[in-house]
Amino acid sequence: MTTAELGQLMVLQKLTSLGASNAIVQKEGNRSSITFDAPNGKTYKVTTRAKTSGTWQTSTNYAAQCTLDKNDNEFWVFIDLGREPNTFYVTPLSWIRNDIYTAYMVYLEKHGGHRAQNDESTHHSISVKRIADWKDAWGLMGCSPFTTGNVK
Repeated sequence: MTTAELGQLMVLQKLTSLGASNAIVQKEGNRSSITFDAPNGKTYKVTTRAKTSGTWQTSTNYAAQCTLDKNDNEFWVFIDLGREPNTFYVTPLSWIRNDIYTAYMVYLEKHGGHRAQNDESTHHSISVKRIADWKDAWGLMGCSPFTTGNVK
């Protein structure tokens, strides 16, 4: 099992433990995502990013200048598999796309408007520091330890 597959499985298990139902993995080309129904009755879509060390890897193709959509139903969940217990960061899609855009613009500015080594590269890394405020933000997707079981 790859790091990406293991990360997706761990996120799926976490969502289920927080009361998500009808959770399924969907493939769209070479990308996959999880869709589920939350205890709040809404349906959400999650893209996962997993790592065992270092930074999470993604692409500048996801970069977009946008404002935070507080009603977003699409999220990225970053999981650090190198920590025990696993650590999760739940970011709204609109926020992470803008964050990638902002970080990439700062990077290009530092390098005279070009990538340092290869202008054709779309590689982009995301450090914990950039997403730390989103740790365990499951409530954004209508899931939390307090929405399951008999807790009122």
